[in-house]
Amino acid sequence: MTQRIRIYQQGGPSVLHPETFTLETLGSDQVLLRHEAIGVNFVDTMFRDGTFNVPLPFTPGVEGAGVIEAVGAQVRHLKVGDRVGYFFALGAYADRRVIDANTLIKLPDDVSSEQAAGLLAKGLTAWMLVRQVHALQAGETVLVQGASGGVGTLLARWAKSIGATVIATAGSAEKARIVEGWGLDHVLRSDEPGLAERIKAANGGAGVDVVYELVGHATLAASVSALRDGGHLVHVGNASGAGVADMAVLAARGIRYGKPSTPQYVNPQNQDSAAAELFERFRAGALGPLPLARYRLDEAALAHQAIAARKHSGSILLIP
Repeated sequence: MTQRIRIYQQGGPSVLHPETFTLETLGSDQVLLRHEAIGVNFVDTMFRDGTFNVPLPFTPGVEGAGVIEAVGAQVRHLKVGDRVGYFFALGAYADRRVIDANTLIKLPDDVSSEQAAGLLAKGLTAWMLVRQVHALQAGETVLVQGASGGVGTLLARWAKSIGATVIATAGSAEKARIVEGWGLDHVLRSDEPGLAERIKAANGGAGVDVVYELVGHATLAASVSALRDGGHLVHVGNASGAGVADMAVLAARGIRYGKPSTPQYVNPQNQDSAAAELFERFRAGALGPLPLARYRLDEAALAHQAIAARKHSGSILLIP
């Protein structure tokens, strides 16, 4: 039987229920995809806990990779047997799914389904942050708040490969030790006092050019303080809870502020070229080895508990 994880009410990880179901009829512009790996992302927890309201019941998950088992009558660019992945299409927590063909990215032979499911959403987010939201230049100074997480890992390394000076933060001694092995310029503990002052000290007393804020409540004030006047605050995550920036303070200091989402910048028109650049950076070793933590599909609740506990660095997968 086809299996999925279903939510009938929003709340904690315990609302994630495994069940069997019958697949819907394949549309003319859709394909039937058999998942080999499903990405687990922080945004999944926001759909689950009610941060984002969604019609109930629903199947969570936005990212996956696998093999096409059937194609609709109007699909020309894909065929049965193709390996594909996607980065933002709700309904991923299932062993099989019907999905619109234009959301899919063909995978190169040297990128496994597990790598794709751990890389596409986070890696394309990193791509849009350094290529689109803030077109990062060599010589700029970057602060990555939450560098040990899935997006932060790829973002910090990508920024360094461009030639930026990278100051990275991590929320514990254990995570800081991991990040220190990546060859970044400075690694700081965000759970210790005086973070803004320590960031400025690492940058010779000056403010940084851009902050990529992935932690939220616990570090947002330090991010604002650590920016130079006229800098760029890119608020893309809230791993510690929602942080609220004082817009009057930002305006008075000429700080640009944005809260981008990946689908705003990556779409069916550019996703293939963006993914090709992502895979090239990964292939070249610029993004590191991509640590993967694996759970069974029916262990989705445990995976969400691991996200809440910030238990893993790298990416978390569900394996059907």
